[in-house]
Amino acid sequence: MEFIVIGVGVSIFGIQHSGLSSLRVKNYIIDRWGKSGYANIFKATSIITLVIAGLTMWGSDWLYFASSPEIVNILLVSCGAILILISAVLARAAARVISVTTVADMRTDRMPELVTDGIYSRIRHPLYLATVLMLMGLALLYPFPRVIAFSLGMIFYTLIGSILEERKLIHHYGRAYLEYKKQAGFILPKIR
Repeated sequence: MEFIVIGVGVSIFGIQHSGLSSLRVKNYIIDRWGKSGYANIFKATSIITLVIAGLTMWGSDWLYFASSPEIVNILLVSCGAILILISAVLARAAARVISVTTVADMRTDRMPELVTDGIYSRIRHPLYLATVLMLMGLALLYPFPRVIAFSLGMIFYTLIGSILEERKLIHHYGRAYLEYKKQAGFILPKIR
């Protein structure tokens, strides 16, 4: 039953994230409340649904490092912490180039510039890669069934979300995006 609850929590987040990212919904919100309104709505609902999904993991001993140090696997904890750190560095590098407000500008009534600078020159979806690495790190740091199930569910959604995003970008940018795909890797850097 607890894994079904985790699946429902992850699904709620996925529906919110993909739903608000769809061009029809995005354009409707932007037309009513502007790009900053869209960015604020997207951020707020993402945080709320992520907290809901995250609460499904509740019950895991988050302080097991202190309460049961004998079960701590230093290798797993170290690898998990390193993955989370790498994830933060990647997310920061991506945020320097593009923000939710920039993403909100993807509308059919005008053609914003395709972002291919910085980390985006090597990876088309660095935020998705950062998310996957962070979730893998979380599962290594807290190797409990609930956390592992949550992480796997969120990784699965992240990969689906990145594929949906890719389709939307191809539809929106056309040939320019298809050319960009030849230069930068999907969520892993393309080796040149």
